[in-house]
Amino acid sequence: MGVRIIAGTARNLELAAPPGVSVRPTLIRVRKALFDSLGPLTGLHVTDLFAGSGALGLESASRGAASVQLVERAADHWPWLDRNAAAVQRTGAAAIRIVRSDVREVSAWGRQVSDLIFADPPYADSAEYFTGLMEMPGFRRAAAGAKIIWEIPDIPGAAGYFLSVEKADFTIRQFCGTRFWIGSLQE
Repeated sequence: MGVRIIAGTARNLELAAPPGVSVRPTLIRVRKALFDSLGPLTGLHVTDLFAGSGALGLESASRGAASVQLVERAADHWPWLDRNAAAVQRTGAAAIRIVRSDVREVSAWGRQVSDLIFADPPYADSAEYFTGLMEMPGFRRAAAGAKIIWEIPDIPGAAGYFLSVEKADFTIRQFCGTRFWIGSLQE
């Protein structure tokens, strides 16, 4: 499956992804519509949870984000992330940090404050991760003030898990048939 950067300093750069279905990069047309809706990312600090190939975070770096964190727990994805991050950085993009940890280990994120957080976990675990993180005080503190963009699984009834988040301002948006929870948390 060809995954490439859409715009910015690394435009048209092909990203490497592990073979098989363990990585499901967001489709190019969906990423384009999503990023077009976000506007300029210049100067933002971005975190890409469940990074996989790094497509969302690396697209942000290419589009001018000040810094990008790619959080991934699967060790078999790390060499691909290293390769993709190095290729994007060679184009003059922002500092990219790979956090080799489970997203629930918020302490592993360091002191960086994120302005924008992407989350696209494996569909089968998405609702469980979403509910768990939204109830975790450490995550809520780390994500306070950030715009969170969480891809909703394309599974019948999945959206229901994403509708009852306490102390959150959010909306459900659809881009090219893919739904996203887009919101921010209050502590």
